[in-house]
Amino acid sequence: MTLLLRRLIFLTICILANTVHAGQQSYPFKLINQRDADRQVLMAQNKGPAPILMNLKLTAVDAIVEPSSSIVSVIKPNESISAATIRSKVPGQVYQVSSSYKYSIGDPDAVQGTDVTYRLPFPGGTSFTVGQVIGGKITTHTGPDSKCAIDFDVPIGTPVLAARKGIVVDIEQGNTLGGNDPRLKSNHVLVLHEDGTLGLYSHLAAYSHAVTFGQTVEAGMLIGYSGNVGYSTGPHLHFAVLTNTR
Repeated sequence: MTLLLRRLIFLTICILANTVHAGQQSYPFKLINQRDADRQVLMAQNKGPAPILMNLKLTAVDAIVEPSSSIVSVIKPNESISAATIRSKVPGQVYQVSSSYKYSIGDPDAVQGTDVTYRLPFPGGTSFTVGQVIGGKITTHTGPDSKCAIDFDVPIGTPVLAARKGIVVDIEQGNTLGGNDPRLKSNHVLVLHEDGTLGLYSHLAAYSHAVTFGQTVEAGMLIGYSGNVGYSTGPHLHFAVLTNTR
Protein backbone atom coordinates (compact mmCIF):
# COMPACT_ATOMS: atom_id res chain seq x y z
CA MET A 1 0.00 0.00 0.00
CA THR A 2 1.91 3.05 -1.22
CA LEU A 3 -0.66 5.78 -0.61
CA LEU A 4 0.71 8.57 1.58
CA LEU A 5 -1.54 10.48 3.95
CA ARG A 6 -0.30 14.07 4.00
CA ARG A 7 -0.81 15.97 7.24
CA LEU A 8 -3.16 13.20 8.23
CA ILE A 9 -4.48 14.46 11.55
CA PHE A 10 -3.45 16.93 14.19
CA LEU A 11 -5.26 17.40 17.45
CA THR A 12 -4.67 18.07 21.11
CA ILE A 13 -4.91 15.62 23.97
CA CYS A 14 -3.82 15.61 27.56
CA ILE A 15 -2.39 12.19 28.32
CA LEU A 16 -2.81 12.12 32.08
CA ALA A 17 -0.35 10.59 34.48
CA ASN A 18 -2.38 7.43 34.99
CA THR A 19 -2.20 6.60 31.30
CA VAL A 20 1.55 6.71 30.90
CA HIS A 21 2.06 3.56 32.93
CA ALA A 22 2.19 0.65 30.50
CA GLY A 23 1.74 -3.07 31.08
CA GLN A 24 5.23 -3.84 32.36
CA GLN A 25 6.80 -0.45 31.67
CA SER A 26 6.39 2.61 33.89
CA TYR A 27 7.67 5.85 32.45
CA PRO A 28 10.95 6.76 34.22
CA PHE A 29 9.91 10.11 35.66
CA LYS A 30 9.95 11.01 39.35
CA LEU A 31 10.38 13.80 41.89
CA ILE A 32 13.39 13.62 44.19
CA ASN A 33 13.62 15.51 47.49
CA GLN A 34 17.15 16.71 48.28
CA ARG A 35 18.50 18.60 51.29
CA ASP A 36 20.67 21.63 50.49
CA ALA A 37 21.92 23.52 53.57
CA ASP A 38 18.85 25.17 55.15
CA ARG A 39 16.42 24.30 52.36
CA GLN A 40 14.88 21.39 50.50
CA VAL A 41 15.09 21.10 46.72
CA LEU A 42 12.54 19.18 44.68
CA MET A 43 14.25 17.77 41.59
CA ALA A 44 12.18 16.64 38.60
CA GLN A 45 14.03 13.77 36.95
CA ASN A 46 13.13 12.54 33.46
CA LYS A 47 15.20 9.54 32.42
CA GLY A 48 12.94 8.68 29.50
CA PRO A 49 13.13 9.42 25.76
CA ALA A 50 10.24 11.92 25.61
CA PRO A 51 9.62 15.39 27.02
CA ILE A 52 7.36 15.40 30.05
CA LEU A 53 4.84 18.05 31.08
CA MET A 54 4.70 18.23 34.88
CA ASN A 55 1.99 19.89 36.96
CA LEU A 56 3.15 20.27 40.57
CA LYS A 57 1.19 21.77 43.46
CA LEU A 58 2.69 22.50 46.87
CA THR A 59 0.86 23.54 50.02
CA ALA A 60 3.13 24.92 52.74
CA VAL A 61 2.66 25.79 56.41
CA ASP A 62 5.33 28.06 57.93
CA ALA A 63 7.44 27.65 54.80
CA ILE A 64 8.48 29.65 51.77
CA VAL A 65 8.11 27.91 48.41
CA GLU A 66 9.91 29.19 45.33
CA PRO A 67 9.14 29.85 42.54
CA SER A 68 5.48 29.33 43.50
CA SER A 69 2.98 26.87 44.94
CA SER A 70 1.74 25.84 41.47
CA ILE A 71 4.37 24.86 38.93
CA VAL A 72 4.01 23.78 35.31
CA SER A 73 7.22 22.73 33.58
CA VAL A 74 8.40 20.80 30.55
CA ILE A 75 11.29 18.47 31.38
CA LYS A 76 13.32 17.40 28.38
CA PRO A 77 14.39 13.79 27.74
CA ASN A 78 17.19 12.64 30.07
CA GLU A 79 17.05 15.92 31.97
CA SER A 80 16.90 16.70 35.68
CA ILE A 81 15.83 20.18 36.84
CA SER A 82 15.17 21.96 40.10
CA ALA A 83 11.38 22.24 40.24
CA ALA A 84 11.05 24.09 43.53
CA THR A 85 12.88 25.05 46.70
CA ILE A 86 11.37 25.03 50.19
CA ARG A 87 12.69 26.70 53.34
CA SER A 88 11.33 27.64 56.72
CA LYS A 89 9.97 31.14 57.25
CA VAL A 90 12.01 31.22 60.44
CA PRO A 91 15.44 29.52 60.31
CA GLY A 92 15.42 26.36 62.39
CA GLN A 93 11.63 26.32 62.77
CA VAL A 94 9.65 23.22 61.81
CA TYR A 95 7.43 23.53 58.74
CA GLN A 96 5.04 21.35 56.78
CA VAL A 97 4.69 20.88 53.03
CA SER A 98 2.28 18.66 51.11
CA SER A 99 2.72 18.02 47.41
CA SER A 100 0.77 16.50 44.56
CA TYR A 101 1.74 16.20 40.95
CA LYS A 102 0.81 14.61 37.66
CA TYR A 103 2.75 14.30 34.47
CA SER A 104 2.00 13.60 30.84
CA ILE A 105 4.03 12.63 27.80
CA GLY A 106 4.83 15.30 25.23
CA ASP A 107 5.70 18.96 24.84
CA PRO A 108 2.53 21.11 24.47
CA ASP A 109 4.48 23.55 22.28
CA ALA A 110 5.18 20.90 19.63
CA VAL A 111 4.07 21.87 16.12
CA GLN A 112 3.70 19.41 13.28
CA GLY A 113 5.80 20.19 10.21
CA THR A 114 4.00 21.38 7.09
CA ASP A 115 5.75 18.86 4.84
CA VAL A 116 5.16 15.78 6.98
CA THR A 117 3.90 12.59 5.31
CA TYR A 118 2.51 9.39 6.84
CA ARG A 119 2.35 6.01 5.18
CA LEU A 120 -0.66 3.82 5.86
CA PRO A 121 0.03 1.58 8.86
CA PHE A 122 -0.40 -1.71 6.97
CA PRO A 123 1.66 -3.84 4.58
CA GLY A 124 1.64 -2.98 0.89
CA GLY A 125 -0.97 -4.68 -1.24
CA THR A 126 -3.62 -4.69 1.48
CA SER A 127 -6.77 -2.57 1.72
CA PHE A 128 -9.27 -2.02 4.51
CA THR A 129 -12.47 -0.10 5.21
CA VAL A 130 -12.35 3.07 7.29
CA GLY A 131 -14.87 2.73 10.13
CA GLN A 132 -14.62 6.22 11.60
CA VAL A 133 -12.92 9.39 10.38
CA ILE A 134 -13.41 13.11 10.86
CA GLY A 135 -15.88 14.36 8.27
CA GLY A 136 -17.64 11.01 8.17
CA LYS A 137 -19.98 9.10 10.47
CA ILE A 138 -18.81 9.39 14.07
CA THR A 139 -20.04 7.05 16.80
CA THR A 140 -17.40 7.00 19.55
CA HIS A 141 -14.86 9.64 18.49
CA THR A 142 -16.53 12.50 20.32
CA GLY A 143 -13.80 13.70 22.70
CA PRO A 144 -10.78 15.95 22.05
CA ASP A 145 -8.49 12.93 22.22
CA SER A 146 -10.24 11.08 19.39
CA LYS A 147 -12.25 13.45 17.21
CA CYS A 148 -9.54 13.50 14.52
CA ALA A 149 -8.54 9.84 14.83
CA ILE A 150 -9.09 7.18 12.18
CA ASP A 151 -10.48 3.70 12.80
CA PHE A 152 -9.39 1.11 10.25
CA ASP A 153 -11.59 -2.01 10.27
CA VAL A 154 -9.02 -4.81 10.14
CA PRO A 155 -9.11 -8.50 11.11
CA ILE A 156 -7.47 -9.60 14.35
CA GLY A 157 -3.82 -10.38 13.72
CA THR A 158 -3.27 -7.85 10.94
CA PRO A 159 0.32 -6.52 10.99
CA VAL A 160 0.42 -2.89 12.14
CA LEU A 161 3.31 -0.84 10.75
CA ALA A 162 4.77 2.49 11.83
CA ALA A 163 3.27 5.31 9.77
CA ARG A 164 6.23 7.55 10.51
CA LYS A 165 9.70 7.36 12.02
CA GLY A 166 9.97 7.95 15.76
CA ILE A 167 10.83 6.65 19.22
CA VAL A 168 8.57 4.35 21.23
CA VAL A 169 7.71 6.28 24.40
CA ASP A 170 4.83 4.24 25.83
CA ILE A 171 3.62 0.67 25.59
CA GLU A 172 0.63 -1.12 27.06
CA GLN A 173 -0.03 -4.70 26.07
CA GLY A 174 -1.38 -6.66 29.03
CA ASN A 175 -5.12 -6.09 28.54
CA THR A 176 -7.18 -8.95 27.12
CA LEU A 177 -10.85 -7.92 27.25
CA GLY A 178 -12.77 -6.02 24.57
CA GLY A 179 -16.36 -4.88 24.18
CA ASN A 180 -18.82 -2.00 24.10
CA ASP A 181 -17.75 -0.64 27.49
CA PRO A 182 -15.77 2.63 27.86
CA ARG A 183 -14.21 1.29 31.07
CA LEU A 184 -12.26 -1.40 29.23
CA LYS A 185 -8.59 -0.60 28.70
CA SER A 186 -6.90 -0.96 25.34
CA ASN A 187 -3.39 -1.99 24.35
CA HIS A 188 -1.35 0.59 22.50
CA VAL A 189 2.00 1.82 21.28
CA LEU A 190 2.86 5.53 21.41
CA VAL A 191 5.59 6.86 19.09
CA LEU A 192 7.27 10.25 19.50
CA HIS A 193 7.99 11.93 16.14
CA GLU A 194 10.87 14.28 15.41
CA ASP A 195 8.63 17.37 15.57
CA GLY A 196 7.26 16.41 19.00
CA THR A 197 3.91 15.02 17.85
CA LEU A 198 2.86 11.54 18.95
CA GLY A 199 1.54 8.65 16.88
CA LEU A 200 -0.94 6.42 18.71
CA TYR A 201 -1.67 2.84 17.60
CA SER A 202 -4.46 1.41 19.74
CA HIS A 203 -6.60 -1.74 20.23
CA LEU A 204 -3.61 -4.00 19.56
CA ALA A 205 -3.77 -7.69 20.45
CA ALA A 206 -2.47 -8.61 23.90
CA TYR A 207 1.29 -9.25 24.09
CA SER A 208 1.62 -8.87 20.32
CA HIS A 209 3.94 -5.87 20.32
CA ALA A 210 7.07 -6.14 18.20
CA VAL A 211 8.79 -3.04 19.64
CA THR A 212 10.21 -2.07 23.02
CA PHE A 213 10.20 1.08 25.11
CA GLY A 214 12.83 3.55 23.89
CA GLN A 215 13.29 1.82 20.53
CA THR A 216 13.65 3.88 17.34
CA VAL A 217 11.27 2.72 14.61
CA GLU A 218 11.38 3.56 10.92
CA ALA A 219 8.28 4.16 8.79
CA GLY A 220 7.00 0.78 7.67
CA MET A 221 8.53 -1.16 10.58
CA LEU A 222 6.34 -3.73 12.35
CA ILE A 223 4.86 -2.37 15.59
CA GLY A 224 2.52 -5.21 16.52
CA TYR A 225 -0.71 -6.91 15.50
CA SER A 226 -4.26 -5.63 15.56
CA GLY A 227 -6.80 -6.93 18.03
CA ASN A 228 -10.19 -6.24 19.56
CA VAL A 229 -9.16 -5.17 23.06
CA GLY A 230 -10.56 -2.26 25.06
CA TYR A 231 -13.59 -0.13 24.21
CA SER A 232 -14.22 -1.74 20.85
CA THR A 233 -17.34 -3.00 19.08
CA GLY A 234 -15.30 -4.92 16.52
CA PRO A 235 -11.71 -5.60 15.44
CA HIS A 236 -10.00 -2.42 14.28
CA LEU A 237 -6.94 -0.22 14.55
CA HIS A 238 -7.38 3.18 16.14
CA PHE A 239 -4.73 5.55 14.75
CA ALA A 240 -4.21 9.19 15.74
CA VAL A 241 -1.55 11.88 15.72
CA LEU A 242 -1.52 13.76 19.02
CA THR A 243 0.13 16.59 20.86
CA ASN A 244 0.04 17.23 24.57
CA THR A 245 -1.89 20.18 26.00
CA ARG A 246 -1.55 22.32 29.07
